[in-house]
Amino acid sequence: MGPKQLLLIFLIMVSVGIVMTVAITISQAKAVEANRNAITNDLLYYVAKAREFYWRPSTLGGGNRSFSGVTLPMLSMVSSNANGRFFIVGSPTKDEIVIRGIGTVTVGKDTTQVQVIVNERNNTFQIIH
Repeated sequence: MGPKQLLLIFLIMVSVGIVMTVAITISQAKAVEANRNAITNDLLYYVAKAREFYWRPSTLGGGNRSFSGVTLPMLSMVSSNANGRFFIVGSPTKDEIVIRGIGTVTVGKDTTQVQVIVNERNNTFQIIH
């Protein structure tokens, strides 16, 4: 083989290596995004249940316009699924509850995390990782 052919083979190998690295990076980013979206959808379920607890009278097992005292088992029998684990951050107050989801997808040392702050009428989603 001549030097031109060896150079061509070398350039092709470098190009293939770069393409594979980019493809792996893109697939990891898509996996993280898909997990983040799934966690957000699951958190919407917990939001609905928390708001249901908030508006339900205490005589019917609700919070009587308060999030105080609510626990995750009161909202759902399941605190984890294929998408991640869910828990209440801190202690719920009368006006607010914070629910966090930690995903199952890990890239490097980072795990997908999303939390939602729920009050009487609004939800505020925060992407942590």
